[in-house]
Amino acid sequence: MEFAIILPMRIGLIGWIMMINKNDMLNSTLETALRILMLLRNMPDNQLDIDEILLLDYYVLHINDFNSKMESLHPSIPNRENEILVRRKIIQQSILLLDSRNLLTTNYTSSGIRYSSNQLTISFVDYLETPYAEKIKTNISKVNEKSKIELVEEIKKHIYNNPKFWLNEFEYSNTKEI
Repeated sequence: MEFAIILPMRIGLIGWIMMINKNDMLNSTLETALRILMLLRNMPDNQLDIDEILLLDYYVLHINDFNSKMESLHPSIPNRENEILVRRKIIQQSILLLDSRNLLTTNYTSSGIRYSSNQLTISFVDYLETPYAEKIKTNISKVNEKSKIELVEEIKKHIYNNPKFWLNEFEYSNTKEI
């Protein structure tokens, strides 16, 4: 019975993936949705709100900013910290996509709306075997090395206490020399 539910959903998403131009994939709703799924899959006992998903997704993408031994998924472009300011909408769209396919569970709690994995999340993520998916899994494995609260606070400090977040990187490099 479960296989009958997973198969049409899997084919539908794969068909959608195949219709997307590979150049349009970077930072797309679909790419973000897949990362969210993988994040939720690897944090099975945790429920995450949208802000935690946003920060943990940033961490997974730019892990080299936090751990120089790790390889970031996306290039280290100038002012990448500013992504935080514009990625909320794509995170929301990705969550809506996943919810429409029942690939996550929405939990209404006294502390707000939180998201968690379910059996379909686990089954779907276990099908992902590309080199890119393996890199994501490697980076996400570092998320579980600290408590969620501790890691989220570390990410906030890195981003919001970083002068480059508030200044153009060129301006910042010039002010360091003065």
